[in-house]
Amino acid sequence: MVFQLEKPDVSPEVLQEQVSRFLREERPRRLRLAEYYRGQQGVRKGPIAQGRPNNQLTANFAKYITDVHTGYFVGLPPTLTFERRRAQERVGRALEEAGLEGMLYAAARDMSICGEGYLLTYLTQKGPQLARLDPMETFVLTWGIRQEPIAAVRVCAENGKAAWGELYLPGKMATWVLNAKSLTLGAFEPLPLEGLAVTRFRNNLDSTGDFEPVCSLLDAYNVLLSGAMDDMQSVANAFLALYGVMGTTQEDIDRANRSRVLCLSDTGKAEFVVKNLSPDTIALMRDTLKQDMLSITMTPDLQDAAFAGNQSGVALEYKLWGIEQARAAKEQGFAGGLYHIVGLFCQALELLGTPVASACTARFYKNLPQDVTRICENLQLLGDTVSNRTKLELLPFVKDVEAELQRMETEKGA
Repeated sequence: MVFQLEKPDVSPEVLQEQVSRFLREERPRRLRLAEYYRGQQGVRKGPIAQGRPNNQLTANFAKYITDVHTGYFVGLPPTLTFERRRAQERVGRALEEAGLEGMLYAAARDMSICGEGYLLTYLTQKGPQLARLDPMETFVLTWGIRQEPIAAVRVCAENGKAAWGELYLPGKMATWVLNAKSLTLGAFEPLPLEGLAVTRFRNNLDSTGDFEPVCSLLDAYNVLLSGAMDDMQSVANAFLALYGVMGTTQEDIDRANRSRVLCLSDTGKAEFVVKNLSPDTIALMRDTLKQDMLSITMTPDLQDAAFAGNQSGVALEYKLWGIEQARAAKEQGFAGGLYHIVGLFCQALELLGTPVASACTARFYKNLPQDVTRICENLQLLGDTVSNRTKLELLPFVKDVEAELQRMETEKGA
């Protein structure tokens, strides 16, 4: 859900409307998606007949989909390359000390589940820091044709019709209190950093989660799985039908249970009444639902035998074509947030007496097994066709291209 404002003005009336909308519509949606990720959504089988088993089995495909997409996207964290060496050292060190890689992974997982993730940048005596903001209590207000974030809202506590939280605007923040009648906005306090302190990361243009489009298929799979277990358990509780022995008493039944012997007349017959199970039909439905879920979410099935053995690069790229499209959408929404954080860290270091303003470029990586030997052989075959910098950028184990180029120059001069 996009919280789009008609004008760049966050008045108490507008804030009250947006907070109420978040609590009424958006937060229940995100809570429901979080339940799917944790496998706590329950099995919606409808009314259960008295005496029938009621198994609640859940196959947590939601977690599988999110973890695969997040690991493929930022399992290898993005790298930042600055034009100036001083900025590369100072900003890179500050980002590392703030735990950027872990924070980016947390934000990427949040946006895979809920559609959006949030990080807070703040300044301490030790330097700039990052903190994850819970999507269940955070949203961003946008304005304009480009939907630029102009404010961020945190709902710190909510109880019925009363709530309180924080409003972040560029360079300042204020607390607010919402009661049954109106919202009261406190005085704004200046923040040391210009710009919006909260950074939003969007999973895609619609801000939808990776498994959100297949929630109904997830429910159907769990109903099928639980129902099949109910049927198997019902077989163990099958009824014994006796034919032609109407004079049988409870004492006769108890005696048969002890001796495991039935005495029947010539026309008598005994058999168990059970529900006929079709394992092949159940397996076919399970496979169909699984295939549909993974296809719609563009998630590869890592247990598929097609991924085993040696595969050419073209064949592997074809199998990963779907998740690559999802990764591209994530990267477009992620890069802007990453650059925003870098800008805030540059401001913070300047306030601490270290001017490091410099343009930078973010590079994202696919988290795939790498045949380093083959990559090196192919780069060697290129000879002087491409520069050394380009070759180093293509090597997966080289994280700092500038530092590696300097080492090469030092070795040449030695």
